[in-house]
Amino acid sequence: MINGQVDVESTAAFAAVLTEAPAGNSTLETSWAFLPDEIVDGGEMIVLAIKPSMWRPLFDSIPWLIMATVLSVTLTVMGKPIPGLSVSLSAQIVLVLGAARLGIAIIRWVPTWYVLTNRRVMCVHGVRAPQVHSLALIEVRNTYLNATAPEKLIGLGTISLVSDELNHAPLIWMSIARPREIHEKIRRAIENVIDQHDL
Repeated sequence: MINGQVDVESTAAFAAVLTEAPAGNSTLETSWAFLPDEIVDGGEMIVLAIKPSMWRPLFDSIPWLIMATVLSVTLTVMGKPIPGLSVSLSAQIVLVLGAARLGIAIIRWVPTWYVLTNRRVMCVHGVRAPQVHSLALIEVRNTYLNATAPEKLIGLGTISLVSDELNHAPLIWMSIARPREIHEKIRRAIENVIDQHDL
């Protein structure tokens, strides 16, 4: 458990964390040029910037894809098309709708970033304009690492960061590669802040 409230202005303690990014991370770690400029303020330093795995859009779309497939097969087997359309065309339309949901999930994945700075942990998303959900390091009460069954199969994981403030929803980094390494990096960053101020 991590407790404490400090004003984090120095970036020196994060130098070691910054240079220990996992090599070859498939989530495009350190590709910071794609991040919106306005997500950090003066004196704030990006320590870590990663994207959720490209499997995430598929995970989000699985229920829709399954439903579209089952409905398409049902229409074909029962021979009951959408009114005014043929059976084959009805089945194709249903499948296209399922695929469209996957396409939407991919579009949402593109601008999504998980960012750790010397002050905050953040989730950045938004197709038209960046939306930033953040949690100050000084407010992190605990962190949790878990994985769904599909994530475990391909070595992914989800990190949840819980705030000291009861009305603040947990910040969640979903379906990230090398979850244990990333989780340890976040914890070290928070612990470095605590050590700096002898808490």
